Amino acid sequence: MEYIAENTKKISEEALLDREGITVTEIADNQKMLRNNVSKELNNLLRAGLVLKIKGRPVKFLHKQVIEDTFRVRMKEKQIEVKSIKDVLLPGEQVDPFHALIGFRGSMRNQVEQGKAAILYPPRGLHTLIVGQTGVGKTMFARLMYHYGKHMKRFAEHAPFIVFNCADYFNNPQLLLSHIFGHVKGAFTGADQEKAGLVEKADGGIIFLDEIHRLPPEGQEMIFYFMDTHSYNKLGETDRNRDANVLLIGATTEDPASSMLKTFIRRIPITINIPSFQERTIEGRLLILKHLFNSEAHRVKKPIRAESEVVKALIGSVTFGNIGQLKSNIQLVCAKGFLNTIHENKEEIGLDFKNLPGNIREGLFNIGKTRGERDEVGILPSYLYFTPEGKIELEEEVDSELPFNLYRLIEDKIGMLKEEGLDDSYINRFITMDVNNHIKSFYNRFYNTKGSRERILKIVDKDILEFAEQVKEMVEKELSRIYRKYWLSRPA
Repeated sequence: MEYIAENTKKISEEALLDREGITVTEIADNQKMLRNNVSKELNNLLRAGLVLKIKGRPVKFLHKQVIEDTFRVRMKEKQIEVKSIKDVLLPGEQVDPFHALIGFRGSMRNQVEQGKAAILYPPRGLHTLIVGQTGVGKTMFARLMYHYGKHMKRFAEHAPFIVFNCADYFNNPQLLLSHIFGHVKGAFTGADQEKAGLVEKADGGIIFLDEIHRLPPEGQEMIFYFMDTHSYNKLGETDRNRDANVLLIGATTEDPASSMLKTFIRRIPITINIPSFQERTIEGRLLILKHLFNSEAHRVKKPIRAESEVVKALIGSVTFGNIGQLKSNIQLVCAKGFLNTIHENKEEIGLDFKNLPGNIREGLFNIGKTRGERDEVGILPSYLYFTPEGKIELEEEVDSELPFNLYRLIEDKIGMLKEEGLDDSYINRFITMDVNNHIKSFYNRFYNTKGSRERILKIVDKDILEFAEQVKEMVEKELSRIYRKYWLSRPA
């Protein structure tokens, strides 16, 4: 009981929601006892109402009084078994949507409080700017604000949430105006009928303006007039006699002070900074990694066993893409591990350090640079185990989801190649190369879309780039073709 009490005290609330307790095996190993004897003693403690049992596979235990004292909750008198610790910490059917965010009461507490204030501030809420690097979860945070608004009855249940990428209309204010505010028939050549804009469609809900720093000055002026008055006119109308109740949430990877009009920034009262993956605590990074592994175990329907060195290397491998990059790296190593289970006819995906790609192995040297980090990573068990039944509620970044089931793709191709009579060594090399290409092509496209223009501007004059973009638009119009966005960034 003392061991359970001591370890329950060590678990923060963030970790508790993920780990949920101490297993029989952990107690047996630490106390050098037989598992049967540990189970017997635990049953006695359970009957005495001194410990809390978390059902599942494996069963876990916590010290009941420590939970009540640490997290200021009071359990029911006979409450000794629960399906999840959330039944104790987050009672009730209607759970605050922000509880799905790792760090909601810890490292992300200030951001959560800002998001809630923006939604609830009377009478219509406060327009908000979310700032953070690519892949930190800005879109997810905006969606959580939206769901929180519905949870608090600020929005109707079916209120709209519309995503608009400002980069799609860079340097074309007329088209931007038409898309956001709509147009009337005859407003411009080709306007054969009246069209509703996003503002009209989002009435009563939220418009999420992604990459808002890409709005040209004219576009920013259009938006901040609407923020001031909630009134607008469609393109081709002279009077602003239309009204819409829309909350605007913008997102940017840039410093707002240097990339946006000061008059526009002054009209956005709340700025929420989302930390990068490297800025989070080791504990927070581990929780994100565990969630992503749980998602993969659920997707592949096989348990995953990862050595502690693999876990450290994956955390250290994140250099620029934040959670999106971590997710791609995890999917890559899981896909290769899945391929091995097929060849070896195993039910469990085993991930060991020597089989990691070189760029991910190098991540081991990027973690534990400070004494605090070394202490935290030093307490990792020899391996982490993830089952298909693991928790998968959290989705950090919707845009970083692969548009195909990688594991089904592997199975289908292996079956096809075996039917052609190819040997296992060839199939293994072919599928490994194919997996690499699939993941690289998807994530290269993802990151290029998010930041290629900014990278080009570091080596190319802005006037030259804008001239090239204008040429691209002219060619598309002349040839009636659409070319890839940011084709300038494609490698030779």
